[in-house]
Amino acid sequence: MSKTPSIFSAIQKIRALLSKQEKWEWASIMGFAIVASALEVITASMIVIFASSMTDPQSSLKYLRYLGIKGDVSSGRIIFYIAISVGVIYLVKNIFSAAEVFFQNFTVQRMNYRFKNKLLHKYAQMDYAFHLTRNSSYGMSVVAGDVEQLFSGGMLSLAAILSEFMVFTFLVSMIINMDPSLAGYLFGISLCFSLIVYKFLLPAFYRWGQQLQTASVLGTEKLIQFFHGFKEIILFGKKDSFVEAYKIHAKQRSSVQAIHTAVNGLPRMVIEVLFVGIFVFAIAYMSLQHDQPQQMLGVMGGYLYLGFRVMPGLNRIIGQINNFKSVIPYISRVHEEFFIKTKGGELADKPLLNFTKTISINNLSFQYLNTDKTALKDISFEIQKGGCIGIVGETGSGKSTLVDLILGLLKPTHGTILIDNKFTVTSKQWHQKIGYVPQSIYLIDDTIEANIAFGEDSIDQERLTKAINTGQLDKLISGLDEGTKTLVGERGVRLSGGERQRIAIARALYRQPEVLIFDEATSALDTETESRLMKTINEISKDYTVIMVAHRLSTLSRCNKIIKLKEGCLVNIELNKEVSHE
Repeated sequence: MSKTPSIFSAIQKIRALLSKQEKWEWASIMGFAIVASALEVITASMIVIFASSMTDPQSSLKYLRYLGIKGDVSSGRIIFYIAISVGVIYLVKNIFSAAEVFFQNFTVQRMNYRFKNKLLHKYAQMDYAFHLTRNSSYGMSVVAGDVEQLFSGGMLSLAAILSEFMVFTFLVSMIINMDPSLAGYLFGISLCFSLIVYKFLLPAFYRWGQQLQTASVLGTEKLIQFFHGFKEIILFGKKDSFVEAYKIHAKQRSSVQAIHTAVNGLPRMVIEVLFVGIFVFAIAYMSLQHDQPQQMLGVMGGYLYLGFRVMPGLNRIIGQINNFKSVIPYISRVHEEFFIKTKGGELADKPLLNFTKTISINNLSFQYLNTDKTALKDISFEIQKGGCIGIVGETGSGKSTLVDLILGLLKPTHGTILIDNKFTVTSKQWHQKIGYVPQSIYLIDDTIEANIAFGEDSIDQERLTKAINTGQLDKLISGLDEGTKTLVGERGVRLSGGERQRIAIARALYRQPEVLIFDEATSALDTETESRLMKTINEISKDYTVIMVAHRLSTLSRCNKIIKLKEGCLVNIELNKEVSHE
C-alpha cells in the first residue's frame, strides 16, 4: 500500500495558500478555541463540585468565597448557590460556543470567497496558450469544487478538530487530576482505538477522497458535453451513449460517497460502547479500591459529565480527521494549481501606443505547448494602416494561430509582431484598438444589448445604436417586440447563424476599434447569408484596417493583399491591383 500524504503536510499547503491577513484570522479562530476550552473546564469543574456538594455540602463551602459568600451557610443554600452557578456558567459557555461556531463558519467562508476570486484572477493572468492545453471542465472543477472542499471541508474540519481537541485535552487533564491511575487505563484504551483509526481508517478516507475527486471532474466533463452537444446528440441518436458515459462516473461517486459516509459513522458507535464499558470498568475499579459510594459520587458525577462531553467530542475529532483526510487530494490539487509555473499572460501597459503606420510581422515562428510540431515557421510581412489583408489557407495551415498572435493572445516562440516598429501587440492598449469577429461567436444567455456591450454594466446607448446601425442589425431588432432587450438564449440558440454573426460584428464595432479582424466569420454560413454578410463587412471595412481569414479566395475579393499559408509556412503574398493602395 502506497504511503498517503500526512495531515501535517496538508496543513502546510493550506498555510502556503493563505495571505498574512488570513493567517491572523486563523489565529483568532485558535483564540476562540482556547477560551471555549477554558469555559468547558470551568463547567466540568463546577459539575464535579456540584456532585460532591450533594453528599457533603459543607465541603463545597470554600468555593462560595469566590462568589463573595462568607459565614455560616446552610447546606440547602450551599447547594442552591452552586446549582445557580452551574446554570449560569453553562449558559455562558454555550452562548460563547455558539458565537465560536458562527465566527468559525463566517471566517472560513470569507476566506473561501476571497481565495476563489484570487485563483480565478490567477487563471485570468495565465498565458492563453496554457488554457488551450486544458479541458475547461478541469478549471471549473478546481474553482467550484476543489476550493469549496478545501475551505468548507478542510478548513472547517481543522477548526472543529482544533476546538474539540483542546476541549478534549483539558477535560482529560481533569480526569488525570481526579484519579491518575484510572486515567492511565482510560488513556491506554483510547490510544489503542486511535492507532486502529490511524492505521486503517485514515488511509482509506484519503483513497476515497481521491476517487470522489476524479469522479467529480469526469462527471462534470460529461455533463458539459451532454448539454453543449445536445442538438447533435439528439440528431445522431446518441442520448443513451452520453447518459451512460455520465452514469459510470455518477455511480462511482455515489458508491464511494455511501461508503465514506457510512464508515464515518462507525467510530460513534464504537465510542459509545467504549464509554459504557469504561464507565462500568471505572465503577469496578473504584469499588475494588474500597471507595465508599459517597466517596465515589463526586468523582463519578464528574466522570459522567466528562464522559458525555468527551466521548462525543472524541467522536467529532475522529470524524473530522477522517473528513480532513478525504479532503487532502483537493488541497493538493488547489495548491498545485495556485503555484503552477506557466508563462505569464499579463498584458503590458503601453500608454503611448498609437497605430499610425504599420503592423510588422518579423521572422515569426510559433509552437504550441506540449507539442513537437511548429504551427508557424519564419513568417514576415507588413500590414499598412487602412489596408485590407486577407489570410487564406487550408485547415491546419496556421491561419487562426497567426490571428491569435496578431491579437496578442499568444506570444511568438521566435520573431516579433510590432506596431509602428516599436510597440508590442501583447498590451492592453493594442487590445483596445481591436474589434474581433470569430467564426464561432460566444453569446451569453442574456439580452441582445448585453451581448453587444459584452461585460459592461453600464451600456453606452449612443455607441450601441451606432454599432447596431453600422452592423446592419437594425432591421432584425426593429422586428422584435422587446428590441435590444430580447433574450438570445444560451449560446444564441434563438437566433440564426447570420443573426449571431451580425451581433458579433456589432460587438466588435461597439468597442470603437481601429482594426477589425474577421476570423473565418462567414465559413459556417450558407452561400446566400454569407453573401449578405460579406456585403455588410465590405461596407464597414472602408473605415478600418481589416484582417480577414478565410478558406476561399472568393471571400477575400475586396482585400488589397492576400497572404497564402500552407502547413505553417508563408507560400505567397498576392497583391490585388484592383483595390491595392499599399
